Amino acid sequence: MKFSFKPADFLFLALSVILIAMSLIALSGNSEGTPMAVIRVKDTEYIYPLNQPRELEFMGELEKAHLVIHDGCIEFVDSPCRDKICIHMGQARKDGDFLACLPNRIIVTIVGGHSDTDN
Repeated sequence: MKFSFKPADFLFLALSVILIAMSLIALSGNSEGTPMAVIRVKDTEYIYPLNQPRELEFMGELEKAHLVIHDGCIEFVDSPCRDKICIHMGQARKDGDFLACLPNRIIVTIVGGHSDTDN
């Protein structure tokens, strides 16, 4: 199967990278505190602490996707995308970890807390 990017895909990716970078800068003061999940869906950003268990549902480009925050991590548990790569990515819990469901246009980035390089 050959997948080709359309101009709108590149635009979405560029905007997502810019907004994630802005989120990282805005939340950089939280680097020693609780890790936060920054969830980008279309043109909206949602921020949730990873120390509060919850179930989340977001309407993406295709349909609803379900994410769960538990035990200090976040993961996709259901998504309408065909290959379910987002679900197979597993859990995100450390600063810099990310999850993405590109067909459904949902991106999750972890900011704050400790990364692997912290001593």
